[in-house]
Amino acid sequence: MGTVITAIHEINAVLSVVTDMAIRLVHGEVGLIMLEENGELKNKISWGVSEKFVKTLMYRDNIDLPTYCFKNQEAVILSDLGIKSEDGIRIDSIICLPIKNAEKCFGVVLIINKDDGTSYSEEDEEILQMLMNFVAVAIDNSLMVKDKLKQQKTQQDMAVAKQVQETILPQNIDNIKGVEIGVIYFPAREVGGDFYDVIKLNESQFIIIIGDVSNKSVPAALVMSAAAAIIKSTLVSQPNISLSKLAETTNNLLASEIIKDREMFVTLFFSKFDLNKKLLTYCNAGHLPGLFWNNNEKNIIQLSEGGPIIGQFPEIQFDEGEYQLESGDRLFLFTDGLTEAADSDNQLFGRERVEQVFSVEIGLPPKEFCHKVKSWVDRFTEGCAEDTVDDFTILQVKVE
Repeated sequence: MGTVITAIHEINAVLSVVTDMAIRLVHGEVGLIMLEENGELKNKISWGVSEKFVKTLMYRDNIDLPTYCFKNQEAVILSDLGIKSEDGIRIDSIICLPIKNAEKCFGVVLIINKDDGTSYSEEDEEILQMLMNFVAVAIDNSLMVKDKLKQQKTQQDMAVAKQVQETILPQNIDNIKGVEIGVIYFPAREVGGDFYDVIKLNESQFIIIIGDVSNKSVPAALVMSAAAAIIKSTLVSQPNISLSKLAETTNNLLASEIIKDREMFVTLFFSKFDLNKKLLTYCNAGHLPGLFWNNNEKNIIQLSEGGPIIGQFPEIQFDEGEYQLESGDRLFLFTDGLTEAADSDNQLFGRERVEQVFSVEIGLPPKEFCHKVKSWVDRFTEGCAEDTVDDFTILQVKVE
């Protein structure tokens, strides 16, 4: 019996077999098995007796018999009851046992009346307990199989999301003359909600975008992919479109056609470099403001001009700002995983430290700068659990 029970990984099949075995083993008449779901016992399989009826069998402390047996994890044998149900069934004896292992109680088995009219004995309890030990193993195995399948499904979803994300992120950003670009993406898990893009329009103009999707995994990767596709297709058809109009187009299409979840949205920071005109144009759509290093004045300027988040409010208009570019000027963009990195006392890295590292390490080439920022964050979060650190992206552009 134990071999048969523990070999079945479908829990409903196990319970059907076990109910029949249990009743036959102790020569019972009717019975049922109840398992715990969300803190309550629920009938899973019954032979000749209903959950509604057994819930009327009150025991100690004004608790029904199966609940008492489950909560106290102890067997109960009742004899010479002489109870009649509403259906006229006479109940003389009951045996009720918990289904448990060393760590957890999964439910109870309850059997009513012996077919020969006698009462249940300690031997009946021992036989049932042996059987229920196998049932507990089978239930535990079934739960582990479900967890494994769920993990496999999650891993498959993450693999798809990672593939989508890797397709979106640009592979070569070193072919733009007149500037030096450094960017590093640090995923906290296999897949995060960050993305960035570098889009070359011609020999003197290019667009850099950084963004963050509020969700994670496959939904975030798909929304991220949709946003990237909208932006690129819009630029192909309208290469001279302003950043504010580009933000409006992206927002309207995502809000009306793509994002259906009220809790999902995208933050984006659009920036356009025109090296001939020595002009930086930007539009901040709900993202953390970019930081601009004015090399002549040796100060940092926050780039906040723009509008709200993308994907929730169609027909919203966006503004844009601009700055003249000089040799040595830098643009520093990042996602909120950087500012929200927390230390062991739950203090955030914050914007002040971001500006501090920007000014202190201003002499480094952009690629080295990005690695240096990561070392600052690593020191700051030293001793924290890995799951407390979110993914973040950092990007710097230096005008040569």
